[in-house]
Amino acid sequence: MSSYESIYEGAPSYLIPRETSLKYLSAGYQSTVSNLGLATDPRTANQLGEMNIKLNPGQRHMEVGAINQSVMDSIPDQHLDEIRRLSKMTGVKTSLHMPIVEPSGVGEREWNEANRIFAERQVASSLIRAHKLEPDGNMIVTTHSSGILPETVGKYKGKNPDTGEIEEIMTEIYVVDPESGKIGPFPVTKKYFPKEGEKFEENKPRKFDFDDELKKINEDQWQSQITDINRLSNFADDALHSIERQIPKEVFSKITDPEFNIDNLPLGEGERDFLKNAQRHIVHGQIYLKDAYRLLKANFDKAYTNAEKDDKEKLNKFAEDAQKMMKPGFEKDPESMNDLIDKGVKVLQNIDTPKIYKPLKEFAMEKSSETFANAVSTAYKKFGDTTPILSIENPPAGGGFSRAEDLKELIEKTRKKLKDNLVTDGMSSSEAENTAKKLVGATWDVGHINMIRKKGYSEEDVIKESEIIAPFVKHVHLSDNFGLEHTELPMGMGNVPMKEIMEKLGQKGFSGKKIVEAGNWWQYFSEKGGGNPFRPSLEAFDSPLYSIGGGPYWSQLGAMSAYYMGHGPINPAVHHKIYGSGFEGLPLELGGEIPGDKGRFSGTPNQ
Repeated sequence: MSSYESIYEGAPSYLIPRETSLKYLSAGYQSTVSNLGLATDPRTANQLGEMNIKLNPGQRHMEVGAINQSVMDSIPDQHLDEIRRLSKMTGVKTSLHMPIVEPSGVGEREWNEANRIFAERQVASSLIRAHKLEPDGNMIVTTHSSGILPETVGKYKGKNPDTGEIEEIMTEIYVVDPESGKIGPFPVTKKYFPKEGEKFEENKPRKFDFDDELKKINEDQWQSQITDINRLSNFADDALHSIERQIPKEVFSKITDPEFNIDNLPLGEGERDFLKNAQRHIVHGQIYLKDAYRLLKANFDKAYTNAEKDDKEKLNKFAEDAQKMMKPGFEKDPESMNDLIDKGVKVLQNIDTPKIYKPLKEFAMEKSSETFANAVSTAYKKFGDTTPILSIENPPAGGGFSRAEDLKELIEKTRKKLKDNLVTDGMSSSEAENTAKKLVGATWDVGHINMIRKKGYSEEDVIKESEIIAPFVKHVHLSDNFGLEHTELPMGMGNVPMKEIMEKLGQKGFSGKKIVEAGNWWQYFSEKGGGNPFRPSLEAFDSPLYSIGGGPYWSQLGAMSAYYMGHGPINPAVHHKIYGSGFEGLPLELGGEIPGDKGRFSGTPNQ
């Protein structure tokens, strides 16, 4: 049996079809070099040095960036100026990946408005500094939709043990108390007790209704607060009235003052001891009464914050009445305090239950959109129509607002708030709406969304996510993985369905830049024979070798050798031996080589 091998080092065989030899590399999607770019290493502040190194492969777009604010603030302004000059000389367009921040203000355990304001300033600073790179406008600045925020609704796709069907199953839903900022998971538990109007089925839980469950928890919490006010008020009432019935009124009014010294009264020993004991009961009663009053005020504030129109009017009326009752010495008059507390409890019982706990998704969405809209407004006041574009990126699956529906909603809310800000500053409504659409969009990271596969979702689900976000996409980040971990390989080396994703984006008009993020390639392979990740990316996208288009393609070059080895020796001597056209076959007088001596191209003179 004969075998055929390539005479060039590094290539397997000429007889292996191109499709077979390159199948493991192909992303199934073709893109020109001009639409592909490369990201710099965000761990270093020397982004100018990164640009100088990473421009070598000849790409037409570079994304500079920083992994955190301290690195970003370590990039000198002069470097940004030099990067702009360098990109202008080389014809390269730049974009910026700003540091990862948490725009909602959520920390590790709680929410804080001060954190949100700080995040807003960070985003605004990145937009303003990015303007140096592309002062003529259309500069893309990417920011993650979340930094610390977890996925607000935990869910996976799997077999429902109760129905046997494959479906999306919720595991927990995060809630927040806006007043305290406390955040916690609300577990999705099975409920068997029937709801009104529902039929009870043995061993079959009813469908979990989060809104209904949260409403019930808020009602229970609110009722518990009112019960505490009543309980403390009753304790005070019992303590005070039981004593009042046993002693003369004029004496009672004196000993209700805890500073009054009973020893000054002309009393017998037994009477004095009785009054001292009575005074202790009165002090305890007053403590209960003050605690009830404190709770009343706290719950009034909570109710007032959440109240709608009709309830707000009821609370306004009670506040006006309370102000009239709170005369000098009010807190030393148990009867007046009790009256006020009784009236307050009746009002609080007759209003809608305040939303003590809110879904974290709804709350964080509101805060994050406020942060982004205000930051863009700040930049717009400075730069007008050349303001950089804020492109909000989906973080790795499992992070807050990493799904397409959530990211879409966040962008829509941000645009709405930005429009309102611009109208407030004097812009017409229609112009403000168009400006907001121009300045806020999405960066779609294909590797990040592919990670939903580890939670049981399919390739079709990944493609569907891309279809949902497609109308908002202004920028794309490219990295490949196997759907389990946040790895960043060049495209064609994992299972990201790139062809189908780009088709969905293209159907909605996306034609922007695609940035190769290959952190794992730089980490493990670039110094071990792998070279720059831009080359395997060109092969995976079957990019034309020349800007005019058509063949040859980068993938065809890979057929001659592995993508990291180049073309092998040029014009090797073995080629001439096999085909009989080398110098060795010529007579000596015509330049042939002396058998056994050095070759003509060995670097030594001919014999």
